[in-house]
Formats: sequence, C-alpha cells, structure tokens
Amino acid sequence: MMTVLSDSEDEFHAEEDSSLIQGETSSKDPNGQINGKSWGRVKTSVTRSQKYPKSVYFILGNEFCERFSYYGMRAVLILYLTNWLGFSEDVGTAIFHSFVMLCYLSPLIGAVLADGYLGRYKTILIVSLVYAAGNLVMAITALPPPEWYGPAVGLILIGLGTGGIKPNVSSFGADQFRADQEKERYTFFSAFYFAINLGSMLSIVLTPILRADVKCYGNECYPLAFGIPAALMVLATIIFIAGSSLYKKVPPSGNLIGRVFKCIWSGMYGKLKSWGSSDKKEHWLYYADSSKFEHEFIREVQILLKVLFMFLPAPLFWALSDQQGSRWTLQAEKLNGDMGVFGTIKPDQMSAINPLLILLLIPIFEKFIYPCLEKCKCLHRPLQRMSAGMILTMISFIMAGFLQMKIEANLESPLKETESGVTFYNTLHCDIDIKMKNLNHNLHIAPYQKSQYTVVEAESYEVEVTSCLQPFSTENLKLGPRVVNRIFFWSEDGKHVAFTKVKDIRSHPLEGKSKLSVFNGGGWQNASVVVVYNSYHREISNQSGILFPSSDQKGEPFHAIYPGQYNVYCQESSTKNWTKLNTSISVGQGAVYNLIIARNRTQVVLSLLTSVEVNSVSMAWMIPQYFVVTVGEVLFSITGLAFAYSQAPITMKSVVQAAWLMTTAFGSLVVIIVSQVQFFTSQVAEFMFFAVLMTVATLIFMTMSCCYTYYYTSGHGNDFDDLQELTIEEKNEDIPLKHSNHPKHK
Repeated sequence: MMTVLSDSEDEFHAEEDSSLIQGETSSKDPNGQINGKSWGRVKTSVTRSQKYPKSVYFILGNEFCERFSYYGMRAVLILYLTNWLGFSEDVGTAIFHSFVMLCYLSPLIGAVLADGYLGRYKTILIVSLVYAAGNLVMAITALPPPEWYGPAVGLILIGLGTGGIKPNVSSFGADQFRADQEKERYTFFSAFYFAINLGSMLSIVLTPILRADVKCYGNECYPLAFGIPAALMVLATIIFIAGSSLYKKVPPSGNLIGRVFKCIWSGMYGKLKSWGSSDKKEHWLYYADSSKFEHEFIREVQILLKVLFMFLPAPLFWALSDQQGSRWTLQAEKLNGDMGVFGTIKPDQMSAINPLLILLLIPIFEKFIYPCLEKCKCLHRPLQRMSAGMILTMISFIMAGFLQMKIEANLESPLKETESGVTFYNTLHCDIDIKMKNLNHNLHIAPYQKSQYTVVEAESYEVEVTSCLQPFSTENLKLGPRVVNRIFFWSEDGKHVAFTKVKDIRSHPLEGKSKLSVFNGGGWQNASVVVVYNSYHREISNQSGILFPSSDQKGEPFHAIYPGQYNVYCQESSTKNWTKLNTSISVGQGAVYNLIIARNRTQVVLSLLTSVEVNSVSMAWMIPQYFVVTVGEVLFSITGLAFAYSQAPITMKSVVQAAWLMTTAFGSLVVIIVSQVQFFTSQVAEFMFFAVLMTVATLIFMTMSCCYTYYYTSGHGNDFDDLQELTIEEKNEDIPLKHSNHPKHK
C-alpha cells in the first residue's frame, strides 16, 4: 500500500535542503560565535523528544496485521478459485485481477470520505469493520460445498475495506507527530514500510501451509487459510481502536479530490463555450469559473495534470508486476518445489520472494547502488530509474516465457478427435502377452508392471491375453475418442483372467500435489487400504490417511496426495486389524501413480507404477525472474512515488496518491481483458505478448521523459509561487532525489 507523504514531511525535505545542509557552512558568524538561527536549530535538536508518540505503535501494529490479512488471503486466492471453486485458469485470473482492480479503485472513495466528510480516524475505523466482515465471509463460505456467490460477497467487502485504508493509514500515522518531530516522522515511513513487507512476507509463507498441510472435511483447509487472515484483520481493528484515546484526530479539510475534478470539468466546459472566441488563454484550465477557482489553485491543477500525464504508461508496469500473484503462481504449480535440504516449497509460497527481496534490496540500493549511480551520472534522474525498472520488468516476463517453454516441452500432445490413449497393467504373478487383433499390436508385460502409454485410433478392439492362467477368451475393448484409459488384468480365484477398464489421467496434478490410485490385484477379500505419512504414529483410522476401499477390482479414483514417504496399511473384512505392509512408497511432486496391492500365496506384493513422471523443472528456476522483477519494482515504484510527490504541489498529495493507486487498478484491467479474450492458446505466447506491451510502454515513457520539465520547491511554504520551473538547460542537470524508503503501492 502506498502512503501519502504529509505536507509536514514535504516541508521537512525542503528544510533539510535549504537549512540543515547549508547550515553546516553557515552555523558560525565571522567571530566564531553561533548565530541565532543556527542556535535555534541546535536547541531544537537537543530538546526534541526522540521517541515516537505512543499512538504510532498502535498504527504500526494495525498495518502489520492488515497487510498480513490482505496478502495471506491473496496468496491462496488464485488456487482457491481454480482448484476449489473450479474456475478455469483464465476465468480465475480474471476474477483475481478484478479483485485487485477493486482494491486499487476504491481508495479514491476512501480518500474522498476521509478528506471531505468523516476524517481519517472514522474512515479507517468504519472500513476496517467492513474489511473484517469480508474476511469472515471468505472463511465461512470456504466450507464445503464449494459455491461462488459467498466468496464474491467477501471479495467485494475486502476490496472496499482495503480501499478505505490504503490512502489514509500512513497519513494518519504522520498526523501523530509534533511539528518539531520532522526526523521522527521521516523515519516513521521506513518503519511503516517494514511493517508492510514483514506482514506480507510472513503471511505468504504461512497461509499456503495452512491450506495444504491441514485437512478440513477431507480436503485442503481453505477455511483455516482464510480464517487466520480474518482473525488478523479483527486483531488489526482491535489494535486500532485500542489506541483511540491517544490519537491526534485531524478534522476533515474538504474534498480536495472532488474540487480538482470540478476544476477540470469547469475548464473543459469553459473551453468549449469559448470555442471560436478571440479570448485566448495560456491553458484550457484557465477557462474554469474564476469565481469558484482561484488562479493559484488552477495553476496547481495544471502542474498536477503534467505529473499525472507521466503516469499513463504505469498501468502496463502493474499489469506485469501484479501477475506474480496469478499467472506466476499458476506457473509455479507446474514446477517441482523440492528444494532438497530446504524442504518442499508450495506454489503459492513463491510470491513471498518479492517482499523478502524488497526488504533486502532497499538498504542495498540506498547505501550503495544509488550513490554509485549518482557518482557515475548513470540513472541518477528519477524518470531514468523508472524507465530502467520498466525494462527489467519486461525482461522478467521474457524469462518467464522461456521457463514456460521448458515446462511445455515436457507435456504430452493432446489427443486428436479420432484418437484414444491406453495403458495396460498386469496385476498377476506371471507374465502376460496381449494381442489386439485388428491393430496387430502385441505387448509383453512382466508381473505387477505396466505397458507404455499408447495412442491408438478410437474404436473397438479384439483383445486376447496369454498368461500362466487359463487362456483368456477374446474380449471386445471399446476405446472412446479423446479418452485415456487404464486396463487392469487381474485374477480373483487364481485361475481365470479378467480385465477392468478405468479412466486415466495424463496431465501433471496442480497445487504441488501428485495423484494416487490403488488397485486390488486379488487375494484380498473386501480389503480397504489406507496410505499414511510414515511420521504418523497414532492409531490408524480412516481420518489419519487416504482411504481406498478397493474391494471390487473397479479401480479407485485418483486421490490428491502431497510429496513424501508413505506407509501402507491394509484391512480385510474378516478382521478389524490393520496390517502394515513392509514396503513404504515414495511420492514425488506433480506425478500420477497407480499402486497395485496383491497377495501372492505367501507374500504381499506392493508395486507403485508411475504413469506421469514428476515435474522435471525445479521451482528454483523462478527465482531469477522474481529477482529481476523485484529490482524493477524498486526502481519504478518507489522512485515513481517519490518523483510524483516532489513534483506535485504540496496541497495535491492526496490526489497523487489516489491517482497512483488507480494505475494499479487499470493494470489489472489489462490482464482481465487479455485473459478473457483468450487470444493465446499458449501461456508462452501470452508472457511474450506482455513483454512486447511493456517494451512499447517503456519506449513511450522514455520519449515522454525527454520532454518533461522538472519542477522543484525553493522553500516549504504553501504558496505555489515557491514552485519553480527548470529551464531546458537546467533540467538536464542533476536534480537531487531523496531516496527515502517510501512504502510502495502495497
């Protein structure tokens, strides 16, 4: 969440430039005595309290909990939409970005309410209750059965709630400082930014664990994954209310955003009315009604529009950056999260790299990279750094596209309209030979093994099997179009051969899981099978593992199962005791397995057969693209916000805040349009398309930057006459830019 630098903070920058820095060379008069002005600064520094107001800690705690809630819910949202509610990847992406769009459009409403009607305290309090209600709705409606309308209500409430908080909390925190606490106010924004990223990073790591590793009603525990963020949002509201008696509550100052829009409308209307008239003015805004809008205000709006004009390419940046939570998470689903000694990473945990890298990169940029760039006169201007950030973001999507190529290279080609897929499984204790007469296709399969996956024409086949048992009579096997099947050969009495046809899966399972099916190869009477983690030591029951009631040789449906080492327990109807089989099974990530359990006279045979291999591409390959896009975000987002604040008039800070957040909303709109048009059949093509869009936007932005004229304030007063325009020659010189750790759009 971005924050608005308050007027007093902006004044602090001006004082620092004009007084503190220059004061080092003018603190003494020619006689060596400290002059009155410098002595006043020294006295202020010595006597000023170095402690934050107590109310600030309540605001920081509130922000940590709120960001934990928001990013914790958002981390698992795309998987919830696609895997639990059943939306396709394109529809799920569109819903995800529609929610993000609402989150970044609603701050305009929050800013209007706070500035013009309720004040920041009441606005934050009311929308926090709405926010908490939305999170509770998400947690409750995540209970089975999966329905879409409950989550829709929850997402709308959260979107409206976070919109009321985003433009107000940081400014409300800045309001708590005294006039002589400029430095404390300045460092507050660093602490605020730290709270944002710490909360988001911890929640992105934790909520996927709650989703995947805790079972609710036999499924993934989305109620808990949404319930913890809901609890944190309730806690955030309680913390905020707890500090109520300590807050400095500034009353509403008027709807400045509304007045800006009215001024723009009045100027446009006046320009149209004067069309063809000899009355010419220097800018169309000056046709606004002078009785309602003073000259100084119109001039401020004119400068504001020049700053906002530079925002026009920004939505393309956010269109790419915010896909870390949607398309990149879906990409991570198709990768192998096994990191060796570091354990297994879940797909929705990958986005935690972004806030983690930001916390590491900000001090590195501030202390080392930016000073070096300024000495080398390279990327020492704000618009240059923003352009570099856009280029890096474009490169990150090219990297994502190449990684997607590697993923898709290992995928099977889809079946054609006239094709069918089949795999044969031998659950007998001896070899079998299979002959498909009208195909002239012969197979030899060893005991408890399978054939290769074969694509054949979709029609009926005569199948004849030869084995150590009595001859298998010719049977008719019908294979439908675009259907994949498993054919199990088994014997119930140890004398005759039978076969069972069951549907198969040929795609990699998602969410970092694998799929497992159990087939009773015979010798077990009405057996049930439970597969459990080998770390489970409690009494075996249906609730402690995955239950496969494999009693009728029909083949069990596939069950989702996480990677790990599993023990297998069997129970026959003749006894209530569970028998632990001597052999355990090892399950990888993204694979499809068939487990054959058969009793061969004196022993139990356990055979785990892999039909779809584990994901061969490591999730670690995503780290470089996350690093590049995060560096791009540091260069573009933080520098862009500092640039906008330094260039806009002091009284227009809230307008800039709302406009900057809206660029994120329009970026999500771009993603929604692209995902719903479904012009691209390949995700590679879509990634490359966004890279091309970003390239075009970067070239446009660089051209706009060359024509931009910088402004700077020579003092810290509110008189707009202090705002001076640089000449063409001056704007090519270095302009000092404060590299403060301003909170980004999070």
